[in-house]
Amino acid sequence: MEVLTDPLPVLQLLRNAMHLIPIQLVGPASTPIDPQLLAYVIRSHAGPADRVEHLRVHVEPGRIGLALFLLAESEADAELAAHQLCRRALEDTPLLAQWQLVTP
Repeated sequence: MEVLTDPLPVLQLLRNAMHLIPIQLVGPASTPIDPQLLAYVIRSHAGPADRVEHLRVHVEPGRIGLALFLLAESEADAELAAHQLCRRALEDTPLLAQWQLVTP
């Protein structure tokens, strides 16, 4: 068994860990949202620093479920990046003006 004496490879692995961050949005049930359009809108607000690898969108009347897969050093960092990304999209997109981020 090989013992790692150099912590750098382990730190690089941690820096690149994938985290699944679920996000819930609530809004008017009467406003239909196209899931593909919403995925495009959110991705258009993501920058390299957000490190979004994958995004899934599930839409129901009055509720949107997002699953963001982000690379981050910790789950807390990934959650912060995901929430900031969603807030930017909500603030900058007229289509989402009546939608709100649900925080636990």
